[in-house]
Amino acid sequence: MSSKFVPLRLLAHDPEDLTILGAHLQDALLPLVSMVYEPKNATFTLLANRFCWEHPPLDHEGAPLYHRVHAGLCFRNVDKVHHRGFQRKGTSRVLNLLTLQTKKPNAVHLICSGNHEIRIETKKIHCHLGDLHHPWPTRKKPTHIYQHVEALQGAGLLK
Repeated sequence: MSSKFVPLRLLAHDPEDLTILGAHLQDALLPLVSMVYEPKNATFTLLANRFCWEHPPLDHEGAPLYHRVHAGLCFRNVDKVHHRGFQRKGTSRVLNLLTLQTKKPNAVHLICSGNHEIRIETKKIHCHLGDLHHPWPTRKKPTHIYQHVEALQGAGLLK
């Protein structure tokens, strides 16, 4: 693997910073088993299988080769963690993160596909994201609904 892959290390203290983190975490896979809320330490951490949007695809044998990486996400100063749309019991379940939002001061929402959401209430926003390993190659690139619509329109199957 090329040495051009520099591990991502980001820190967020406000909604604008979270927007940047959200862009890097779009389409990350979040295993429920990797999520830990520690009220005593006021932290919420999780492991994400992050798609590397910041790296252009490589050409390998005539086809694009993308990358994913394990990344850690940690929120500090956490008062409460709530979840909506899923049960915490299914430890093999994996959520697909769409974006991070702040809908009110000091509440961060991890918005996932399937109408799933995790709300993290904090005294003050303090979050860091860091890649934990070297990226690995994948042929699969996440697609979004507008891309499906454009492809169907291009094929004359949707007007």
